[in-house]
Amino acid sequence: MEVQTFVTDDDTWVPAVDFTDQKDSLLLGTVSFPLPSFLTADGALRLVESADRLIAWATSLKVRGLARVEEAIGEESPRRQENQPTRFGGHEAHALAVTEVATTSAVSEGASARSLNEAADFTTSRWQVLEAIEAGEISSAHARIIQNLARSLPDEPAETFINMALQRVRTRHGRRRAPSELRACLRRLHESLDPESPTARKAAAHRERGVWFSPEPDGMCTLSAYLSAEAGLAIFNGLDHDARVTSLRAAESEAQPGAGAGAGADSRTLSELRADALVQRLLGPSDGADAGAFRPEVVVTIPVELALASDAASAATAATAELEGYGPIDAATARRLAALAPGWQRVFTDYATGQALGVGRTAYRPPMALRRYLHNRDGTCRFPGCTRRATACEPDHSIEWQDGGATDADNLAMLCRRHHALKSVGAWAYKHASPTGELKWCSPLGRTYSTDPASIGRALHTPKPPKPPPF
Repeated sequence: MEVQTFVTDDDTWVPAVDFTDQKDSLLLGTVSFPLPSFLTADGALRLVESADRLIAWATSLKVRGLARVEEAIGEESPRRQENQPTRFGGHEAHALAVTEVATTSAVSEGASARSLNEAADFTTSRWQVLEAIEAGEISSAHARIIQNLARSLPDEPAETFINMALQRVRTRHGRRRAPSELRACLRRLHESLDPESPTARKAAAHRERGVWFSPEPDGMCTLSAYLSAEAGLAIFNGLDHDARVTSLRAAESEAQPGAGAGAGADSRTLSELRADALVQRLLGPSDGADAGAFRPEVVVTIPVELALASDAASAATAATAELEGYGPIDAATARRLAALAPGWQRVFTDYATGQALGVGRTAYRPPMALRRYLHNRDGTCRFPGCTRRATACEPDHSIEWQDGGATDADNLAMLCRRHHALKSVGAWAYKHASPTGELKWCSPLGRTYSTDPASIGRALHTPKPPKPPPF
């Protein structure tokens, strides 16, 4: 994107943005706007309003493009192997559209699927909402609230709801409501138009319950759950009770006669205490002395030099430890987990290449040692953008076994079931591009992507073969 500057009649600098930054871009022309540094406060707010208008128009254009992607893929019948059974419940065009959009836009397949489903709705039964976005009357956040509430209504009440909802985006005085304000306003309208009973709606929502794990920086994570209100409130109240009891006991201990300064003091907040109570309820004390409600398996890949490091300097020069499903962890945590582990599993690899020895054509299924190597090398499913853990994936022969492919590391890759199916039907294809595990993928529309192996246990230096013994 090129930005050129010119002077208008009133000597105000204005940048002209020319959308010619990408070779294959379909954007043509320019957009001009005042340079923000020359604007008054009111002028800057008008610029914000203008930018929102441009974003709304671009959003509607993107929605129409997303809807056309799936439609066109269904019409064009992308390549597939004829001897393969129909996958994805007969919705292969949708599955291919999801992967094409996800890889092109660098978003998760879940986000891609939601975007495609919303686009299909907006361009068919919800066209009034899309037109309101295009006209700049509502934002995408307003549209998503209207869409989500309308989705649970039958066709006729849904159409009535949408028409009335669009009128309620603004108050009687013309002020546009904030998204959270609009949601609260539309819930009452939704209740009045919904023919289903609250019991039936709760049963439908109950089928969406789940628990999700999301890695966060600095060795932390977010563990979220979507539960029934009564179950979630009971769990929270129980954790809150544990936290307050712990806090009260610490305060009583500190107030005991003769207690030294700081004795019994607990600086943790109630929020921290609730988090610690959850961990202790489920996993038991952190020292591993007593078992909690369950003891799930936690897989940590720890290079030998890190596990045996005796000081911080030695640990700093060792290879990084990895917590499966999360990523790199600090040396102290890795050694503590190693000490608590009932046993270790070793992965033996070639010293010079770092690869596990394969079994060639002698066996179709990789042996356990080779599987462990693939889990460590790949880390996740090797499809572009997929983060499903390798231990939950299946080993795939890049050159199929029936076509002469070998059961060796340089012909295997870990793929989740969904992406294994896409590769098996011949829609997506890949090949090994290097001995270290780099893969080159080609989509049904001919777009190419590369995926690299994980850096689990990778040393900070290139290992050298041992010197031959002197004669």
